[in-house]
Amino acid sequence: MKILLALLLALCAVLSVHAVDERLCDGSVNCNCDLTKYNSSVTPPRPTIYCENEKMTLYISKCQLAKSLFNTSNLSLINNTGAECASKEYLVDGEIQEGFHNPMSFMKCGNNLTINSTHVIYSNILYIYAEQRTIINRNNYSMNVSCVYPLNYPVALNITLKPKTVTTGLSIPGVSGEMQITMGVFTESSFTNVVTDSTTLYVEDTVYIRVWMPALEADTFAIKVIRLYATPGGTGPESGLVFNLTSGPDGCPNPEYGDGLITVLQNGNSSEARFAMKVFKITDQDYVKLYADTTICTSSCVVNCNQRLLRAQTPENVASMSVELAAEDSSFSGAANLGFSLSWIFVSLISSLFFGKFM
Repeated sequence: MKILLALLLALCAVLSVHAVDERLCDGSVNCNCDLTKYNSSVTPPRPTIYCENEKMTLYISKCQLAKSLFNTSNLSLINNTGAECASKEYLVDGEIQEGFHNPMSFMKCGNNLTINSTHVIYSNILYIYAEQRTIINRNNYSMNVSCVYPLNYPVALNITLKPKTVTTGLSIPGVSGEMQITMGVFTESSFTNVVTDSTTLYVEDTVYIRVWMPALEADTFAIKVIRLYATPGGTGPESGLVFNLTSGPDGCPNPEYGDGLITVLQNGNSSEARFAMKVFKITDQDYVKLYADTTICTSSCVVNCNQRLLRAQTPENVASMSVELAAEDSSFSGAANLGFSLSWIFVSLISSLFFGKFM
């Protein structure tokens, strides 16, 4: 019986993957401003902010700054110590920009970190100074810039037949950008070889599941899968027929299904969670949906599954992911039919909810 993977989820809004044509102005490209194309203003232009790849990227038009009599060579964040905290000149999508690639790390470049009940906020200040002239008719400006991460959020993931990442997102008023969550299924405990459509597995084979968020600081946050469960294909949890593979909401294996079906390798103590899972099917069902509910902790939230004394509380607004397993009959020769082959199509899943906010 051959098993194929498909992901079934929906989302209220989708964002495209952000990509810009960025070239450093190092003499190989023309980065000279034609100021006749710009209008002067008493205030500086608004920067463009992207929060992705573990960085807060800021772009602000160099030519508009120059036309409006602001100093283009003295832009700064709270702390400009280190080359990565200083601005550089770039040609971005045909526009000459002063740009920062500020590492998303607490205290780096003067970054401030704020955590409340719903969001994590990395913030900084962009300082813009008036040109030093005999007659100065511009004020200096400071602009608050930040990247906002929701602690718990709804999420949608998509899947394709080959190992290929896709990005989805959620719109929030006043917030834009993207955060990435990645889920991968691997063939071995080293988590190096992703399961693909050419991988053959059998019932009781072990696959390894990894869920991680590259942009999170491991010392500050932790990814936790709070529940793994399954339903027959074609139905959802609302049908009432749910098989809890973990006895949530603490993510520990459910003893009802015996030892070894789910093994917790790492969960709630870093920016990734890891599990080992025995390949299985539900009796008399050709389809199985597998679900994983995930949340983010603002500190370590690891549970000792051998010493659970109190029942954990379920966090609010947990991200829920599901994959559907579709079984297909095949013929077997020999005296015994002891298993079935599984052709697992790609399970490298990415969702973006990495929010950047200009204030």
